[in-house]
Amino acid sequence: MSSGNNSFIKLIKEIPKAEIHLHLEGLISVETIWKLIQENNLNFNGIKSKKDLVKRFNVNSLDEFIDLFINIIQASFIKEQDIIYLIEDAQQYLERNNIIHAEIFFAPSKFLQTGFSFSRMVDILEAGSIKIQEESGITVNYLIDVSRTFGNENAENNLDLLLNNPRRSIIGIGLGGAESSGPAEDYQTVFKRAADNKLKVVAHAGEDVGPKSIWDAINLLNVQRIGHGISAIQDEKLMTLLKNRQIPLEICPTSNLFTKKFVTKLEDHPIKAFYDMGLNVTLNSDDPTLFGSELVDEYILLFNKGIFNEKELLDIMKNTVYASYLTEKQKDNLWAEAQKVIDSYNI
Repeated sequence: MSSGNNSFIKLIKEIPKAEIHLHLEGLISVETIWKLIQENNLNFNGIKSKKDLVKRFNVNSLDEFIDLFINIIQASFIKEQDIIYLIEDAQQYLERNNIIHAEIFFAPSKFLQTGFSFSRMVDILEAGSIKIQEESGITVNYLIDVSRTFGNENAENNLDLLLNNPRRSIIGIGLGGAESSGPAEDYQTVFKRAADNKLKVVAHAGEDVGPKSIWDAINLLNVQRIGHGISAIQDEKLMTLLKNRQIPLEICPTSNLFTKKFVTKLEDHPIKAFYDMGLNVTLNSDDPTLFGSELVDEYILLFNKGIFNEKELLDIMKNTVYASYLTEKQKDNLWAEAQKVIDSYNI
C-alpha cells in the first residue's frame, strides 16, 4: 500500500462522520451478550460457551440474521436495565469510528413481549442519548422499528406507544424485519399516521425482495429514505426516479454480502453503479457486531478494493451527513468540521 493510501485511510478514521442506518441491538458486543446469558441464567439451544456464541453470529441469510437478532440477542435482555448495556456498547462504537451524529434503529417488539415497559425503555434511550452527548459530544437520535416480522397490529401498537411516550431523541419510525413476508401495503395506515404526527418515516426495502418493494415503500409509505435499496439495480425506471427525487439510499455493503440475497462479492455490489448514475448514496454498517465490519471498515474496504477513489468516498461521506435528519444548520456545521480535517490532508 502506498503512503498516499495510508494517508487517506488515516483521514477516513479522523474525519468526523455521520451514520444513518444502524441497529442498536446490532452494536452489542459478543462479550456483552455472553455476560447477559450468564447474568440472566439463560439457556439457548447449541450455545454452551462463548465460542458457540461466536459461531452462532456467523449468519448466512436474512432469515438466519433475523432469527439471531430476535431469538438470541434480544432474548438475552431480561431486565429493562439490561438496555443500558446497549447504550454503552453503542457509545464505544461511535467513539471508535469518530461518528459524531448517528440515527439508530431500536426494535421494541420482542422486548414488549418479554414484558418490558415502553415508557421505561424510551427513558433509558433518552438518558443514553443525553449521556453520550455530554461525555463525547456525539448526537444520537432513534428511529423506532415498527417491524414487519410481527405483523400490522403489532406495528400499530408500537406507533401508539411512541405517540403516547414522545421523547426528544426519538424522531421517527422505520420498517425493518422480514421483508419477504411483510409487504409495504400492510403498513400504509401506520406510516400515514406517523407522518401526520410529524415523525420521520423510513423503510428497509430492496434488501431481500425485488424492486417492487422499493416502489411500494416510496408510493405507499411515502418514505423519505430507503434502507438498502440494492434491488433497484434491476429496474432502470426506479433508478431514474431515485436519482430525480434524490431519495437517499442507506447502503450497507458488508451486510448485503452476509445476507447473500443479491450480491455475494463486493465487486458485484450495485453501490458504484448507483453512485455513477447520480443516486443519493450513503454508506453505513447496519449491524457492525453481527457482520464484523464497522463504518470505518466499510470506507476502507471500498477504497482498498478500488471501487471508489478518495474524492468519491468523501462525496459519499458528505451525502450521509446531508441525508441525516439534523437541521440544515447542524448539517452545515458537521460538514464544516469534516472539511477542516479534509483540508489538513490536502486530498
